[in-house]
Amino acid sequence: MPLFKREKRSEPPPIPLEVILASKPIRNPAVSWEKNEKGEVVITIKLEPSKPGLFSGFVKEPTERKIVLDRIGGFVWELIDGERTVSEITDQVSERFKLHRREAQTSLLAYLQMLASKGLVALVAPSTLQGSTETSKPED
Repeated sequence: MPLFKREKRSEPPPIPLEVILASKPIRNPAVSWEKNEKGEVVITIKLEPSKPGLFSGFVKEPTERKIVLDRIGGFVWELIDGERTVSEITDQVSERFKLHRREAQTSLLAYLQMLASKGLVALVAPSTLQGSTETSKPED
């Protein structure tokens, strides 16, 4: 019997694919973006200033980070508007880049997961959308 037992963290249950496909991705409003002269989407992220350190007076700390998206990434970024569902974006990616739907879906889901892990986008689930528009009536 071990002296110190470490409890395993329980993983959250996986979200069903149907829910993900019906979700609407939204951009983080704190992130700005634009198209450069080449037509590429450039995302600008404001960086938090770090604590002063030993070399803080000698090295200028960057205040923002820029990410240049590739052609497909930029196309997807422009489609993320809070109105289109993941399924609708999948269809448009599939049509535009001549991919099978399953191929486009797999790539899109991986891309959205990466964007979400960096805090650039979030998915709004269908039940969240419905719940925000419903109002409850007080009982008499």
